[in-house]
Amino acid sequence: MAPTYLLPRQIRANGGEKLPQRRNPPGGEFNPETNTFMTWRNRLTALVVDSESFCRMLEKSFLSAYGVETEDVESGSAAIELIQGGATFDLIVINPHLCGISGIETTRLLRNMGVQSRIVGSSAMYVEEERSCFLRAGGDHYVEKPFGPHLFIPILQQLDNQ
Repeated sequence: MAPTYLLPRQIRANGGEKLPQRRNPPGGEFNPETNTFMTWRNRLTALVVDSESFCRMLEKSFLSAYGVETEDVESGSAAIELIQGGATFDLIVINPHLCGISGIETTRLLRNMGVQSRIVGSSAMYVEEERSCFLRAGGDHYVEKPFGPHLFIPILQQLDNQ
């Protein structure tokens, strides 16, 4: 029987124990060479925060295809709760236009909590004033949706120390 795949937050709650092998996907053996586009020296993790389920699914699929273990939540308060519970991520992709607590305010709160993750704002409409507010709140990058490999591969390479 294949071992069960644990979520990144479950591993962190257990003191960062080594990840078990992933469960084999339906119809075959898991092969990281064919199931992802990139191979990293380190295990990279990401959190996608977006109130739109379709956008969350696209961003999560994109990052997963590039070998990044990705979780997603639909609100800023859910992201804060997850991180207060002990979860840590290398990368947080957040929509500035969240329902409830905005992505800009969520970013400010995360930085005030001491979160050191790379935080990328991802918005469907690029407005310079919004970009500068996001960066002042503690964001590292601000990109317009849809984002692609040309924007995220350099960030992932920096996170992987390449």
